[in-house]
Amino acid sequence: MKKSVFTISSFVLIATIAVMPSCKRKGCTESTAINFDEEAKRDDGSCEFDNYYTVPATYSFADANGNNTVSFSGQQQRLDMLSEMVTYMKTANTAGVQINAATLKSMYANSGYTWTDANSLGMTGSSKQLKSKTAEADAGIQAQFEAYMDSIAALSATTTNGVENGSSTQGGVWPNDGSKGPYLMTAQGIEYAQLIEKGLMAAVFMNQMTVNYLTDLDADDNTSATDATAGKYYTTMEHHWDEAYGYFSYTTDFPTTGTDRFWGKYASSREGVLGSATKIATAFRTGRAAIANKDYTTRDAQVKIIRDEIEKVCAGTAIHYLNAAKANIGKSTTRNHSLSEAWAFIEGLKYGYNSINGVSISTNQIETALNYIGKDFNAVTITGLQNAIDLIAANTGLEAVKSSL
Repeated sequence: MKKSVFTISSFVLIATIAVMPSCKRKGCTESTAINFDEEAKRDDGSCEFDNYYTVPATYSFADANGNNTVSFSGQQQRLDMLSEMVTYMKTANTAGVQINAATLKSMYANSGYTWTDANSLGMTGSSKQLKSKTAEADAGIQAQFEAYMDSIAALSATTTNGVENGSSTQGGVWPNDGSKGPYLMTAQGIEYAQLIEKGLMAAVFMNQMTVNYLTDLDADDNTSATDATAGKYYTTMEHHWDEAYGYFSYTTDFPTTGTDRFWGKYASSREGVLGSATKIATAFRTGRAAIANKDYTTRDAQVKIIRDEIEKVCAGTAIHYLNAAKANIGKSTTRNHSLSEAWAFIEGLKYGYNSINGVSISTNQIETALNYIGKDFNAVTITGLQNAIDLIAANTGLEAVKSSL
């Protein structure tokens, strides 16, 4: 009879196997995926999705009956409001032209102001405004912008017709230095028109886009039209996505048109280095198509792309103007104009989703970058500018391209 060999080590091995906890089954846990495994307990990243829907070449979407489901008229109004404010502020670049702080504030709050309304959007008397949307209605930030409006108005009142005598010792209209100008600036070289325009681009447009409308989308209804009887054929989720897009571009065929102002303009300006204009436009169209087809995994991937690329446009444009200031360090008007724009874009990074949520550059790092520049632009140094560039680039994923911006 053959003897059975059963050693102590064999017993230990069997016992160990017997008491080992069973491993949780891995697989695709996303119910909308074509390889969804209902028995899987842990997602292993293997989910695959059937791209059975088409992403259109322009931001144009319709329901099954052919009804247009895109609407972002409120955003178009706000973009036009800021455009009119910018046009008004820039009149003060002509010496002797005075602008009124109360007028600027009534434009900002859309309170009792009669708009030119070149695109016939019904802006006069509309409930839409810039002030209530500034930094999620932060009263302190609203007051900061209104203080800028007081300052630009007061400075414009000191200028004399035909006299461009702004300098490092006197605020006023700084003359063309052979490259840029004239511009209304303080004796420290601060151009309030830039702080207001670019600041509101960030505190209103970027903040609303990346923080407000692209957050908590899962809480939005995406099953039925908001109010088909009133011509609102979109779902709440579709509409919120559209409103985010409206802060990026006021046209549906971007970048064929819509590259002339605000984020559409600056994304296009950085396209050669960053490719952000294409990435953002594609992400908006892809995400909208995904929402229409209830593909929320793809939608969420596009949200991240939009947030990351808008931040890169903001940071990249700040670096672009810092590089311009370095290149024109000896030209007072040009340098200070570039620094005013750079300052506004750097500060504007505070209002994006990534900074607010600790994904990238922090508020403290932003303040450090601003301190490298200093509040007297006439005293800026090449070293300070480079330090600001390096800090911003290192914290926004632009290290490899900072010299090309």
